[in-house]
Amino acid sequence: MADTSAPALPLELWSCIVSHLPNADIKSLRLTCKQFNNIVSLRLNRVFLSANPLNIDVFRNIASHDKFRHQVNEIIWDEARLHRGPARTDETNEGHELLSDEDEPDNNREWAAEYYPEYREEIIERHEYEEGDRCPKWFKKGCEETLYVLKRREDRDVDRPDLIARREQVLAHPSLREHWQYYQQLLRQQKEVLASQSDLEAFAFGVKQFPALKRVTITPGAHGNLITPLYPTPMIRAFPKGFNYPIPRGWLYPRATEEPATAYTWNQYPELRDRYRGFCTAMRVLANEPNSVSELVMTSNSIPTGINCTIFDEPCEEYDHFATVLKKPGFRRLDIALLVSGKRQEDLEACWRSLLNGRLRRAVGEAKDMEEFRLHTTFDEDLYYDDGYPLLPLQDIVPVEQWSNLRHFELSGFVLPQHDCVSFLKMLPKSVRSVELSMLHFLSRGENRYSMLEEIRRMVSESMLWADRDAGSRPKITVGVPITVGSPTLGHGIWVEKEVEDFIYGEGGNPFEQRHPLNVRLGVGVLRDALDPDFEHPHDRRVL
Repeated sequence: MADTSAPALPLELWSCIVSHLPNADIKSLRLTCKQFNNIVSLRLNRVFLSANPLNIDVFRNIASHDKFRHQVNEIIWDEARLHRGPARTDETNEGHELLSDEDEPDNNREWAAEYYPEYREEIIERHEYEEGDRCPKWFKKGCEETLYVLKRREDRDVDRPDLIARREQVLAHPSLREHWQYYQQLLRQQKEVLASQSDLEAFAFGVKQFPALKRVTITPGAHGNLITPLYPTPMIRAFPKGFNYPIPRGWLYPRATEEPATAYTWNQYPELRDRYRGFCTAMRVLANEPNSVSELVMTSNSIPTGINCTIFDEPCEEYDHFATVLKKPGFRRLDIALLVSGKRQEDLEACWRSLLNGRLRRAVGEAKDMEEFRLHTTFDEDLYYDDGYPLLPLQDIVPVEQWSNLRHFELSGFVLPQHDCVSFLKMLPKSVRSVELSMLHFLSRGENRYSMLEEIRRMVSESMLWADRDAGSRPKITVGVPITVGSPTLGHGIWVEKEVEDFIYGEGGNPFEQRHPLNVRLGVGVLRDALDPDFEHPHDRRVL
């Protein structure tokens, strides 16, 4: 370490400067001189965990550090696992992400047995090496798809300065052979962690070692997209410059299609729990070990997956642990994405039972101190049109009347009648300050986002909604909508807040078009990417 002196500035000013730096720059700054090393501290308020030894080593080192462990208030568990084989073929789209791990030449497990011989031969063929590239065909295809997605995203994000560095990394990428060699090393490490369960042991250790821990985040989308991970874990930061690989997603995620996976019955297929090993372990540890966790974040960031809803279908230990965690005094926040989907009649019926039998409502109702609640689902509106499934009243799922301290409510990916949505808003306690309604689908003819806002505005003006609140305490409403023009990109959507508030509470116009009620007017709202928090643009043609 160089023995030079830092410029003579007040400590408070240095603290202000350092607060704007990422940890990587803070580390470099600490190495410049002893004075910086003494006065500048790393910000280690969160730690990462996954089935990777580097992530585990860093996690344990921080948990064992006498100073750093006291700063940690969040554990982020990356549930994604690197693919060991090809995605299933389009002809075999029954099933879920387990197939991508099982699609190996010697696979003789139940799901693989359902393949016709020609499909098994195709799987074997995908494991063959591409001539000249010295890597399997499935790996080459996965890398090509990753670059394709990156290019599409860059075309919509041409003004960000960090794109220069991103392009340099892409141009510097090594050969596929080098990608594959490094990837094989990662696979070997992943296999060792899964066999030893060292990640599960690390989590239990961390819960004991982090006295300020208040939030546990479990995510299927930590890898985000190439060069722009949602969470820059130590594993991802250690990738070689320009490293390309098939981007993994966690939980049940069908790589060969953008439709949600099947929510197979939890108790009937116990091997499914392996895809939720982080969730299962976290619930067990938090339910049985002393801890101060008051927030659970289990969202999918617009990836079509979620916690398998059938854990609420029949009694199981995962449900018991989940309910116990929420029941602890002071629990204040739950963000949960639910996988609600299926191809077979029995799978769909299990999904509906899971949401209508009251077990979900009872579990979340245990959190008497709830302040923030976000519910996302993978509902498909076609199920109602094609199969006539019963509607799911919000009041039968969300016990909002029990949450007197609720400040934020969010609903995404739900299918419901307009009157049910508006009636539910009337039930929100006076403590609520913000509401987000995103990616909702309405069933009845003439019901849509335009008409929903019209009804809310009418009820507010006629003192039928929130009449007991002054202007400063009425909730702000945000409406999120999918992009329906061009080729939608996973994670992209339009969020409208200011214009909705001006319309409902002021003299502004309806931000949705009456003739095309699914469309947001150009210039209204902002375009965001759920997989890239730094991406935000005005809603105009240039980025669609």
